[in-house]
Amino acid sequence: MSYQVLARKYRPQTFEELVGQAHVATTLTNALKSEKVAHAYLFSGPRGVGKTTTARILAKALNCAEGPTAVPCNKCDSCERIAQGQEIVDVLEIDAASNRGIEEIRELRENVRYAPARSRFKVYIVDEAHQITHDAFNAFLKTLEEPPEHAIFVLATTEHQKIPATILSRCQLFRFKRVSAEEISKHLEKILKSEKIASEPSALARLAKAAGGSVRDALSLLDQALAYSQGALSSKQVEMLMGFLPEEFLVGFVSALLEKKPAGILEWVKQLVEEGWDIPQFVRDFREFLRESLVDQKGAEKIELAGRDVSLAEVLHMIKVMGQCVDEMRWNDNPRLVLELYSLRLTQPFVDAGELLRRIEQLEKRQPSAAANQNVGVPEQRPTSAAASGSSNKENLSPPLRSAASQVSRPSGEPPLAAADLWKRLLAELWKKPTVASHMERAALKSATDKEWVIEFADAFGLSTMERNKGFLAETLATLAGKPMMLQFVQGAPERRDENAVVVPSVVSEERRVAEQNAHVQKVLGVFKGRVRTEE
Repeated sequence: MSYQVLARKYRPQTFEELVGQAHVATTLTNALKSEKVAHAYLFSGPRGVGKTTTARILAKALNCAEGPTAVPCNKCDSCERIAQGQEIVDVLEIDAASNRGIEEIRELRENVRYAPARSRFKVYIVDEAHQITHDAFNAFLKTLEEPPEHAIFVLATTEHQKIPATILSRCQLFRFKRVSAEEISKHLEKILKSEKIASEPSALARLAKAAGGSVRDALSLLDQALAYSQGALSSKQVEMLMGFLPEEFLVGFVSALLEKKPAGILEWVKQLVEEGWDIPQFVRDFREFLRESLVDQKGAEKIELAGRDVSLAEVLHMIKVMGQCVDEMRWNDNPRLVLELYSLRLTQPFVDAGELLRRIEQLEKRQPSAAANQNVGVPEQRPTSAAASGSSNKENLSPPLRSAASQVSRPSGEPPLAAADLWKRLLAELWKKPTVASHMERAALKSATDKEWVIEFADAFGLSTMERNKGFLAETLATLAGKPMMLQFVQGAPERRDENAVVVPSVVSEERRVAEQNAHVQKVLGVFKGRVRTEE
């Protein structure tokens, strides 16, 4: 069995061959050229992105027969042995997962004092350094801070946050990033050309995406795919091997969701189960499909899905619901049920709150001008007799929402419009003192003049309570009205005090009548399927 896996066969041997880590390669190359190599490095990043490979290249560059050099020859004995992963005296790779105790670190401290046997430098590569114990790190501190001139330490870890700050401060930290799918795809294409194997670009893109930013994982998947295909590599073969759902299925599923038909959704889920697809993986694939559609179209206000224009808010809602579906599947023993429930939720009518708020703001901006237009040029009808006057005062009182223009020619028997508005503002302001406000909410403004208000209470307790708080109420009303006002509290129907005092009908009832007749309010009620509700 002489076959060598692609991850080992095509392991980078120079800094230029590193995939997706140009910032690390450039920094180390410049350090070698300028002879400014540090005594300790910490390589941090996800698995399979080149941390140990970079440490080996650095060791070769330092001990190369033509070096130290930024470009090792890969021909001398030292370069070849390091490239093949063979143990040599002066380049030691230590697995911290199994050599994490204080005894191993003490042994390292003893050995580091001795000069290299055959090379210029002793290079210690410590993998999974975060697994070293706290006491062992403490024993390592002094050696790491002031090692012999011939010693170089390279610590590699996937969790640098677990490394003590005292260690971090003694190392140069290099953060290795996840490699993009495009870079991985190009790397796989280059390898297949070297192997003289044909492939579809979409197949390599699928493998690169499944690797999750890890070059090593991508090469392992490629090895597996080549063993399955036994020839040219196609996208369909990769989908079948890796269990990837065909994109046509994802497009069909989102089309069923947008049609808002529960029966169609349940049929798609049934087909998914019958064909043996993994349901949690399908949800993750579908969520990723939505994300890619959103990103590819740069988060436009309208996202094209399955040939339809869908609002950005609805796409975000779908992604959020699918994320909740994935989370619940972790704790539920029936993933099919979970998928059906969350999918049916997405078939319900979607309401864009932001769009509704914008529409309400537009209605509010148009409402004052519309109200003014309705009242301009409409003459006030004066009563012809005393009886007619009484009837007119009861039936034709000006609504609280009437524009300021109509207040100029109001009949003398009607209270100023400011009284109704002032009453509402007073009730709102009194909630600073809930005890007072609770009684005032049950009271009624019976009559109002420019100088005096008469307020009626239904019960004696409320009347007596407000008598004790009359000063607070008068002060609040004077602040809102801009002038002092006399207040009279009565229980039951009050008597008329003068010819200018008028009984004010229920403000709330009048507001309801006006609201129900307003075209804009009716339009809002139609959108929200609601009704006008007031407290009378």
